[in-house]
Amino acid sequence: MTLRSLLPLRPLLPLLLAASAFAQSGNLGLFTNAADVGSPARTGETQFDPNTSQYRITGSGTNIWAKQDQFQYAWREMTGNFTVTATMRFLGKGNEHRKAGIMVRQSLESDATYADAIVHGNGMPALQWRTRQGEDTNAFDFPLQEPGTFRIRLVRTGAKIYLYLARESAELAKVGNTEVTFSGPVLVGLAVCSHQPDASDTVVFSDVSIEPQAAPVPRPQ
Repeated sequence: MTLRSLLPLRPLLPLLLAASAFAQSGNLGLFTNAADVGSPARTGETQFDPNTSQYRITGSGTNIWAKQDQFQYAWREMTGNFTVTATMRFLGKGNEHRKAGIMVRQSLESDATYADAIVHGNGMPALQWRTRQGEDTNAFDFPLQEPGTFRIRLVRTGAKIYLYLARESAELAKVGNTEVTFSGPVLVGLAVCSHQPDASDTVVFSDVSIEPQAAPVPRPQ
């Protein structure tokens, strides 16, 4: 092999080093990776405590909205149908529009197709989604509640995405649904956005579970 044959590979090295510097791996519990999406000004972080099975996720970013998203994301790749459940609470005070919750996303691109079950800092739950890459985000906002601890669940059944919600330890109730078509494997995980580029917010997620589901049985024609 000559020096000339090696030259085209050299520009790739900084890109590979940069990717490994910003993506977290190791012991992340149910997830395989964590990283910032959309290059927020402040770097986020995901910590997993194996003793308590809690996730402490710190994220910054302008928003998860419109055509571009910025947030910290802990995820794993999945196919098919699934149910993801978590209990979440914000630590400290912050922007009333800060967001955290469960997200399914086509890719790590900032304008990717996605759906999420989230709670705002002011206690407003919402189901958000971007039907196609590069399009605007859509949302169903549900009645405002007091900030506190929420139990949330996102269910994917084919193109259907369902949001279940409860306060504290109350029984989960289905509050809304939408349809988003994904292709192939998707990224499933937990997201935190401060809604303020010069600030970060931390959310504690506990009792997190991910359950693959069987495909629905077609009805007889």
